[in-house]
Amino acid sequence: MRQSEALAILNAGANVFLTGAPGAGKTYVLNEFIRGARADGADVAVTASTGIASTHIDGQTIHSWSGIGLANVLTASLLKTIRTRRRRRIQAADILVIDEVSMLHAWLFDMVDQVCRQVRHDPRPFGGLQVVISGDFFQLPPVSVSGRDRDVLPVRPEFIASRERYARAGLNPEGSSPNRSSGPNSIRPSAT
Repeated sequence: MRQSEALAILNAGANVFLTGAPGAGKTYVLNEFIRGARADGADVAVTASTGIASTHIDGQTIHSWSGIGLANVLTASLLKTIRTRRRRRIQAADILVIDEVSMLHAWLFDMVDQVCRQVRHDPRPFGGLQVVISGDFFQLPPVSVSGRDRDVLPVRPEFIASRERYARAGLNPEGSSPNRSSGPNSIRPSAT
């Protein structure tokens, strides 16, 4: 698919998984889409899975934007804090861009979805936001295993229960299904 075709689909308001090999132009397409959407008056939340990745698209981490931070479970207390500190930002957004999604754990992706639904008071996925995710599942896996920070943060029973739900559903609690590289709704831009 050509970059112009990918941009047309993005500009139509579709939720999109933008994928392709290194050098295919994913970041270029994202930056063009973000520039155009903002020029049209949309509030675009530009995020990535890591701080370094966020600098490539002039954004911030999804952890920071959503208010989740280092948490690995969405508790009532955390949700209350997010509603207090991030409510306006999340409610104002029209589009959520997440770059380098392959480095994001599935459970963290689900937490962001839950935060958006709760804060925006909208039961649709991500509270009705247009979601544009980008990355290459043949490159980098999630940043760390779920045991991260166990020496600093104790493992909560809710965390263990959420991982067990993933396992019962036949999913890998550390990422997603084994065939994560493509699907019927993925777009692979060509560099032309």
